[in-house]
Amino acid sequence: MELVMMELFLLIVVVSIVVNQKGTSSLFNYQDVEVVSVASAYIGYLALAVLSHVHIRGLFPFSPAIARLVTILHIVSIPLLIFVWMNSIEKRLLSKRSYSLFSWVQGALLVLFSVASFVDLMLNRLYVFSWEQMIRGGWGIPLMLGLSTFFVFVELGTALVKWKLIEWHERAIMVLTALFLLFSLILFETFRQPYMLSLSSAFMLLLSFLSWQRKELLLDWLTRIPNNQAFQGALKHAIDSNSHKTILLLDIENFRLLNERYGEDGGDAILSSFADFLKTTYEQAGVFRIGGNRFVLMFPLLTHNELVREVNIIKEKTAKGCSIGEMQVSFHVNIAIVEIPLQKNTVDEVLDSLSFTMTEVKEKRRQPVIIFNQKLTGVRQRRLDILSILRKALMEQDMIQVYFQPIMDVDDNKPVAAEALMRLQDERMGIISPGEFIPLAEQAGLISMYTEIMLQKVCAFLIEHPSIQERLSHVSINIVAEDLAVGDIACKLLDILSQKGIDAKKIGFEVTESMVLSSNPIVAKSWQALQDMGVRFFLDDFGTGYANLESLVNLPFDVVKIDRSVVSNTTNSYELLSLIAGMLQRLGKEVIAEGVETLEQLEMVKSNRISYVQGYHFSRPLPPGEFLSWLEASSAD
Repeated sequence: MELVMMELFLLIVVVSIVVNQKGTSSLFNYQDVEVVSVASAYIGYLALAVLSHVHIRGLFPFSPAIARLVTILHIVSIPLLIFVWMNSIEKRLLSKRSYSLFSWVQGALLVLFSVASFVDLMLNRLYVFSWEQMIRGGWGIPLMLGLSTFFVFVELGTALVKWKLIEWHERAIMVLTALFLLFSLILFETFRQPYMLSLSSAFMLLLSFLSWQRKELLLDWLTRIPNNQAFQGALKHAIDSNSHKTILLLDIENFRLLNERYGEDGGDAILSSFADFLKTTYEQAGVFRIGGNRFVLMFPLLTHNELVREVNIIKEKTAKGCSIGEMQVSFHVNIAIVEIPLQKNTVDEVLDSLSFTMTEVKEKRRQPVIIFNQKLTGVRQRRLDILSILRKALMEQDMIQVYFQPIMDVDDNKPVAAEALMRLQDERMGIISPGEFIPLAEQAGLISMYTEIMLQKVCAFLIEHPSIQERLSHVSINIVAEDLAVGDIACKLLDILSQKGIDAKKIGFEVTESMVLSSNPIVAKSWQALQDMGVRFFLDDFGTGYANLESLVNLPFDVVKIDRSVVSNTTNSYELLSLIAGMLQRLGKEVIAEGVETLEQLEMVKSNRISYVQGYHFSRPLPPGEFLSWLEASSAD
């Protein structure tokens, strides 16, 4: 009676857990069906055990035929439960080919045993029943125990072979499960009672449920692939075991714009489609979504040819794109590649190397794939040094220097305005250009502080030299979207102008085309507040491939600066320059041509009726003293 009550209790507990998990989480949506299969096999085993023991205890007698059938079903359910359980573990550890072979062999043995058991209902050879319909002999029970033991040893051997690839908590569960089941089978043979088998199976199943729940926490909610926490855990395990891996960081370029164009649902569809492609194409690799539009593939160390093949597969997929409703949307993926082990071989070093390499990819847009190597190690160290200098310069602001480059009226060759350009001066590294430190300042969240310092220095220069305000219409300063995205930045910048007594109309802010497309409402609000006070905005670097005509027509700026790459492009006989200049003039925009370095370029700019130019043909960027001398000389001409 106690056995029946215990099995009924375990049956109720396991069914309750399964129903609760199904109703309160997405556990049953998890790609592995091991939870469902193992729990179902255990519930089936308990149900048959209860029926068999109810009959044996005389609580509900069955007819002889039914009693024999229930007993054999109960016996067959034991190796079936162990097979399903052990097979689910082997599936996670073995390669597809090895798993198929092992699974086929074990499945065939189970089927043969099951068929032989059911055929024996008529032969009474494997199982010899007493008149009370209880088993009193035959080879059926020893065969069942031997088959079950074989299944356990296959799982245990697999776990030992793949030991280094398994996380410690999974090792513990796999080994404990195998040992508990073996001990239960020994006790079953000794006492011919399944007390220990039922209890140990329930206990290990509960531990497995906890392990499966932990897996759920490591899954990305949208794509149902492992998340950043899972990636860092896998990376730590690979580093601790000194494994050789090739790691690919995949970044969907301009995903913010895709989200704006197709909506959040469309963006989610792109992410889900890409994740499905990765996990179905790379079953033997670790696939992770580490946040936003970034994914990671972790391979065993790839040869160069293998790496090229995998990169080409990804490129072909993204070129074809994915379906959003009736639309086919293609997109571009940047790929940063790091091979481990690295020099220090720590998690932080690998993550930093991936992030740094992706930054390199984005800065060198013609190289959508970059592999981290020793050369990049030197570049990375220089950037770390510059980042340290950036923080130091905030405390020692004399390190931040302002250079001025004049903007010329081509009709009379006279300066009409100037652009203020920031430089960093370090005793050891010398002058550092904005192209190096501005992106790092943006990434480190320091850029708005540098913008404030720059404005203060420009205002101080204009106060110290009031004649400059009379001679030049304005001095412009570069500004990025991250500046205007700071909630109170407009107030801070206007306060600086007010405290210095500088007319806001004498200051201009140059914004890049990528910032023009920003939909951040704080950016728009800051922009409007500054413009209302008279600050002018200039569209900088036009022609580099971001802006669209709608933005160009609708956004409130009157001056457009054509990028130097357009001005210096002689391969098409300046056709692009002519097209852009003509379009801007028809839109009523004032045009400044940047990067004019030769007389030929100047003549071409003039022929396209561009009134203002900036470039080395007239002057390079100059420190304040030299700029003042240059202005004096230009006045004397």
